[in-house]
Amino acid sequence: MRFLGIYFTGTGNSKRVMDVINHNLISLQHTLDTVDVIKDEIKDINEYDGLIITYPIYGFNAPKPIISYVKKMVKANENKPCLIMKQSGEHLFWNNASSLYLTSLLKKRNITVTNEYHYLMPYSFIFRHSDFMAYRMNNVMEGLIPLDLNDFFSHKDSHMKRFFLDRFFAWVLRIQWWGGRFNGRFYKVEKNKCVKCMKCVKECPACNIEFKDGKFKFKGQCLMCQRCIMYCPRHAIKVGMFNSWRVDEPYTFKEVPYQKERHPNYCKKNYQKYFKVSEERIEKSKAA
Repeated sequence: MRFLGIYFTGTGNSKRVMDVINHNLISLQHTLDTVDVIKDEIKDINEYDGLIITYPIYGFNAPKPIISYVKKMVKANENKPCLIMKQSGEHLFWNNASSLYLTSLLKKRNITVTNEYHYLMPYSFIFRHSDFMAYRMNNVMEGLIPLDLNDFFSHKDSHMKRFFLDRFFAWVLRIQWWGGRFNGRFYKVEKNKCVKCMKCVKECPACNIEFKDGKFKFKGQCLMCQRCIMYCPRHAIKVGMFNSWRVDEPYTFKEVPYQKERHPNYCKKNYQKYFKVSEERIEKSKAA
């Protein structure tokens, strides 16, 4: 079977997830054509047997670039199945609402979401997880994806649980799309730290940063993906009114000895439950 895989990635987590999906599909003798919704052209879903979407959850919603891409997609001539594999820094129940608007848009294009999964991946905003936690999150994600793909191909549907007023909740928090554009204008480069490597200008997914007349300018298209912050080699960019939430250093995702978290009690029970259930499922599959 041939699938279209669309993704948006800021700091690289969603691209990492899509690469794992692709690796597993190849082993299952399926084909995946991947599309970065920022860089690549719209593809006709009618050329594929199904759709796979992966994205980071922003403000309990799918990122605006994912929504914009789906709005431009042509309607499928016949119903196509869709698999959503999203990520966030916390496995909270509220994140279930992030795909509601996306699912309704897909339905209008004759694409049905049959399976949906949510993986923990380390924060690029609010605070930095330890490298140990990042490795563990990534390791669990890599272990779950083949199991979830097996359910998808076995026609074992999987849907997120709904909650009261979830659609209204997601609609209200969609303000993040515009809030990012507003706050993004207040990003600043500290001249005494900057070495003018232009990494932020070249790699901004929204093309929101320009260097002109010896000055950096942050325009009004910021997605608050935090790529410029995380990958700046000199930690020279300030994040507007959320500067205390910046994450200055990328994750290696390499195995390291145990490290204590900066905020050990943050979503503690939530994390414990996610890892317990996920790791038991992975181990059970290995023993089968």
